[in-house]
Amino acid sequence: MKISKTLGRPENWQDFESLCKKLWGEIWKCPEIKKNGRVGQTQNGVDVYGIPSYDDEYYGIQCKGKDEYTHKQLTIKEINSEIKKAKTFEPKLKKLYFATTAVKDAEIEKMIRLVNTAHKKNGLFEVHIFSWEDIVDLIEENRETYDYYVNSINFKSSNSVSVTFPDNTTELTIVPKFRKRITHYKQKIVPQNPLFGNPIFDLIERQQKQYAQIISVNSNKTEINYSFCQFYLRVHNTGDSPIEEYKVFFEFEGEIIELSDTNEKTTGYRILSLHNAIPDTFLYSETMTGKIVPRKSILVGDDTFKSDDIYLKPSHKESKIVIKWKLISKSFKQEGDLLINVKPDIETIYKDILIEDPLKVRTEESEIEDYIVEKNDK
Repeated sequence: MKISKTLGRPENWQDFESLCKKLWGEIWKCPEIKKNGRVGQTQNGVDVYGIPSYDDEYYGIQCKGKDEYTHKQLTIKEINSEIKKAKTFEPKLKKLYFATTAVKDAEIEKMIRLVNTAHKKNGLFEVHIFSWEDIVDLIEENRETYDYYVNSINFKSSNSVSVTFPDNTTELTIVPKFRKRITHYKQKIVPQNPLFGNPIFDLIERQQKQYAQIISVNSNKTEINYSFCQFYLRVHNTGDSPIEEYKVFFEFEGEIIELSDTNEKTTGYRILSLHNAIPDTFLYSETMTGKIVPRKSILVGDDTFKSDDIYLKPSHKESKIVIKWKLISKSFKQEGDLLINVKPDIETIYKDILIEDPLKVRTEESEIEDYIVEKNDK
């Protein structure tokens, strides 16, 4: 967001004063923030005042709107005059902020720092200044003020969203399947085959093996990897206003091996399906990130959107995975976390192999591997 170059100043000083009241009311978490008196009354150097929620003394704001077209600046004389008036404000101030639509000025900022240091030594209120560039940064950092000023929502933000798992919760338990193989190599006694060494028999045997290999290479086979766990993300507009032109970015943190949009793998020839040819959900396994870019870019109030299926292969160890998500839309943004509990199911497969050489009798235990089975097409 590059609003610093495009965010215009308020049209008049009254609007600027209202903006300052809204902005610092949000920063101070002070709903009791007020403008000081009315037009024509003595204001003792303070236009807006309030007690921040984290303090017990009054802070004041002196608002100075300047004409950006004539480049009129705040002057040292003006500052000294308002500081003198602010010393008469009752009860006494803890801090005084100068807020101005004028651009930043190094000499003015230096003067403010010197005054602030002197005041602190003498037990007087602190003095600070926020030029227009500083105020723009604060507007961008405070959502309610941003909605109010930039999007003209007028003090009310009716935008909110929840991102959850399929059961509307923010926590999910998955049970990926893995395999571990234990092979026992046992000795066998092989009776002599009367056909052993017969050249005709050897030729037939070689031909059978070659034929079997050809069939194996060209066969159409689909495998399902149950080490991947399937889920989707549910985006729910919990506010009253439509969410327009939104995207959801998410990042996985934890022991993850791979992300995919399927847990199936087909070898040989297959017919390509055009179903869901244009996805809504994009996964990047290399960086363990993803994004949702819905083709329907508006989500009305109380409506929901379901992402494409996400397949995640975690480590075979029990662990926790955090999904950090951020929704960005035309009018607002929101972020949060989801939690995945990983409870692996590791199946042990035992196999006996008979061998002739007694010196090769042994027991071998494989590393834990993916649980892959062949799909039975019906």
